[in-house]
Amino acid sequence: MRGLLLAVLFAGCATTRSDSVGGGDSRIDDGQAADAQAARAEKEGRCGPDAKGDVVLLDGRTGGPLTCALVTVSMMQDSCPSAAECPSEVLFQGRTNRRGQFAVPRPFSRVRLEAVSEGYGTGSLGGASMASGKVVEVEMPPDEGFWLKIVDQDGNYVQDVAVSFKAGDEVLAQLRSNVLANVFFTQRNPFSGAEVAVEAEGYQRAKISGQGDLGDDGHTLTLVRK
Repeated sequence: MRGLLLAVLFAGCATTRSDSVGGGDSRIDDGQAADAQAARAEKEGRCGPDAKGDVVLLDGRTGGPLTCALVTVSMMQDSCPSAAECPSEVLFQGRTNRRGQFAVPRPFSRVRLEAVSEGYGTGSLGGASMASGKVVEVEMPPDEGFWLKIVDQDGNYVQDVAVSFKAGDEVLAQLRSNVLANVFFTQRNPFSGAEVAVEAEGYQRAKISGQGDLGDDGHTLTLVRK
């Protein structure tokens, strides 16, 4: 019964042995679609200025820049407990350039940035400050399905690693983390109702019994190195 329940939860995520780490194929497709969209936007003159920007938006699914996208980026005091309780100020509204970057009209220091763009959830970065020669990175999560960021016990990204999700001996999904250490599921709640074991080469086996095992943000899976 548990296997049937988990199979339903993971429908569309599990892969065959031949493409067990084939998350890369979907990332290639996503990247090609993004490139095509950027090419159309560029041809139609809908990209931001091509000079180096101060902030870059990164597509959480592909790991690449969010190119030629219409975005609104707000900033607020980093010490505020929540966005609802804090006055915010629009820092930038317009399109990113072909590198996913944009220039800000004024410097900022120790603020929380929040970015919104169609097709994505809110990207958030706390403690953001401008620094000479450095571009501030804001990651944009997709607004559909469910994503996990995989880190080690020291908080380092676990990048380009095949990760298996199992119920007993049954492999429910095998996904490869991208350069931002993310993996994606088509379901919004793939871990509800049953325990899932997680295995990755070089790391101790972990388990997911519910959202409480996924960090304070509900999206972070910590693996411990062997």
